[in-house]
Amino acid sequence: MKIATSLLAEFEQELGTTRKYLERVPEGQLTWRPHEKSMTAGQLALHIAQVPEGVLRLSEPDEAPVPDLSRERPQPAALREILDALNQSAAYLRQTLPTINDERMNETFRVTQGGRIVVSLPRAAFLRSIMLNHWYHHRGQLGVYLRLLGVAVPSSYGPSGDEMPNFASE
Repeated sequence: MKIATSLLAEFEQELGTTRKYLERVPEGQLTWRPHEKSMTAGQLALHIAQVPEGVLRLSEPDEAPVPDLSRERPQPAALREILDALNQSAAYLRQTLPTINDERMNETFRVTQGGRIVVSLPRAAFLRSIMLNHWYHHRGQLGVYLRLLGVAVPSSYGPSGDEMPNFASE
């Protein structure tokens, strides 16, 4: 199996769970944040929706600068904006990932800051770590936000405190 095919299959597997989490963000609570240093619920949800496309785009050249992590994250005005961003991300991955061959996936991708290399690893490893693992990390954060907002947390790899996974409810 091609590396890109494997990454896309994992993305597709996780997309449904991620969509469930995002759909549960209360539209009237998009500006809520658990702490002054935290992103708002809307900012976090939008970030989750945009991570796959953003990371894949970042990895397309052989080298890219560190993204500006100090910039203020956009605040979505509506849940539809978040779900549309997720749909756009999914469409971009479906279109672009299959075009990246294994040779390209195994080439070294570098992230630089001020002329020095801060990350250097095979493109496939970068995508697995930042596009997927980073995605799951933020989805877990969103689960905490949902709990604090009194919203039922979806199951992911097993039961949550609120629901059983689909495979266990039949």
